[in-house]
Amino acid sequence: MLSTLKKYPEFREKYFELLKYRLSTVNIEFEGIDDDLSSAEQTLSIFQQLEALSFMLDSIEDEKKLTIFDQINLLKDLVCRVTSGEVTGFRKTNVVITGSALVRSQPKNIRNDLIYLYNDYIYKNELCSSDKERFSLEAWFHIKFLHIHPFEDGNGRTARILLAYNLIKNGLAPCVITNQVKREYCDLIENSDYQGMADFFENLSKKETEVIEVVRNNVLGNCI
Repeated sequence: MLSTLKKYPEFREKYFELLKYRLSTVNIEFEGIDDDLSSAEQTLSIFQQLEALSFMLDSIEDEKKLTIFDQINLLKDLVCRVTSGEVTGFRKTNVVITGSALVRSQPKNIRNDLIYLYNDYIYKNELCSSDKERFSLEAWFHIKFLHIHPFEDGNGRTARILLAYNLIKNGLAPCVITNQVKREYCDLIENSDYQGMADFFENLSKKETEVIEVVRNNVLGNCI
């Protein structure tokens, strides 16, 4: 997929614009925010998500290898954009998620927990040799990240943008996680079901591949 995006800039632009709009909309819906486009507040929420997604997707082709601390700084920059500057650092208070029995990281441990997480992710990333392994790695990272819950707000939105970025970066179609599959998604996180989440991501990625084909055919016709 990434090779097609690189080869056909027009297709890349159209698809990324569509993807940013869709991910922004579902992120807002997923958080229980009413996407009333006549509301200034909701319009701003959509704009924030679009800006955050543009920030990440515009850097997809950057070949620079990021260190652990580069990754963490990128993460903090992303959540700042996702929350329109309301969150600029790690969580400083304990958190309890309604309906969840999981214990999130204590504030004093968040930075170290993220360093360990990214250290393992970077190492495992080098070993990935198949799509199956990629989905497994992203599922593991996604669940671990949300269990750490490093920020006061924006953790879910940030994690889902990171997921899209990581999959596209590695040549796979992203996942558009909608309200229709919210319960399954949340249960997989709550139960630390890494294999279930890997399968979940793979299925959504396959569905997105169909979207990509439709957009590609519409934009490029018979050129490819």
